[in-house]
Amino acid sequence: MLNYAGSKNFGIHFTFTQEGFNKFELTTIKNVMRNGQNIGYLAITENANDIKAAINERKTFIIRTAIAVGMVILIFSFVLNKYFLKPIKNLVSYTKTIKNKNSKTTNIDSLKLRNDELGLLSNSLDDMTSELQKRISHAENFSTDLVHEIRNPLASLKSASEILHDTNDINQRIKLINILSHDVQRIERLITDYSQILKDEVALSKEKIKKLDIEPIIKSVVDDFNNVYRLKRGIQISYKNDKNKKYLINGIENRIEQIIANLLDNAVSFSEDNKEVVVNVSKTHDNKVIVNILDEGGGFKEKDTNKIFNRFYSNRPDKFGQHSGLGLNIVKNLVDLHNATIKASNRLDQKGASMEIIFPKA
Repeated sequence: MLNYAGSKNFGIHFTFTQEGFNKFELTTIKNVMRNGQNIGYLAITENANDIKAAINERKTFIIRTAIAVGMVILIFSFVLNKYFLKPIKNLVSYTKTIKNKNSKTTNIDSLKLRNDELGLLSNSLDDMTSELQKRISHAENFSTDLVHEIRNPLASLKSASEILHDTNDINQRIKLINILSHDVQRIERLITDYSQILKDEVALSKEKIKKLDIEPIIKSVVDDFNNVYRLKRGIQISYKNDKNKKYLINGIENRIEQIIANLLDNAVSFSEDNKEVVVNVSKTHDNKVIVNILDEGGGFKEKDTNKIFNRFYSNRPDKFGQHSGLGLNIVKNLVDLHNATIKASNRLDQKGASMEIIFPKA
């Protein structure tokens, strides 16, 4: 390698390298000037093995570093794609599948097994989706049942109105008017209870369960019903307990009121005038709270009393317009919300029905 450089005052010098066996030399030659005359040359030779070794070492270091960085980037890209980007794509695909109501399945189940944040996110997303699908299915089924239930009284209304238009018999007209009133009450009750269910579903998502004493809540509902039905129909609603000081449960106060009110309303509707309805509260040895509502009505004809908690249960009482078939279904849903159980049965000591709710200990 030859380098050339010049100087006005000091002449021209040349630098070149020579490489032999295990030897690298750097030589610089420069002419010597005096009074503008070239009087000779000066040559300096230096062993530059150390310089070349340092340069080669730097080159090797840079190459190795570049290769290492490239491998790290490649491995990181592979790991990022396999363990993060691809699962995220699967989650996106899962949400699109749900959005488009597509029957195509994704491998979100494998993501749910992960022990990291993506696993938690996958579980939460799957739980949320299952809950939403359950609610959508519930709403669709409910709407279908409601349409079916409304269609029956509507058909009766139509038939009765057509006959009423063509008859002149007073007794027949009074009978038809009663049927019309009866069916209107039925439809009104259905719509009212259905609207209440929709409101309850929205409200329940905002309400919080807390520890409370159930006794004052029950007493308040009993007093309200006594004020109405004691004078109206001579029905006495009695409250009894087993002398415990507190009956603590984990619950929502206004929902407990709703449960007791619906059950009392049901008991009163099946009771004859001047009869007694008893609300009995007690505790088990393991501090579970039992609420038992006893009436003196006709009791249950069903062998399987669990049927009465189904929506729009078809075995209607004679007072058809006063019941929508949703009251006990609402009660069952609210009881389930409190992780409690409800059982319907006939009284063993006398004629009548028993509704027993068992709340877990607080």
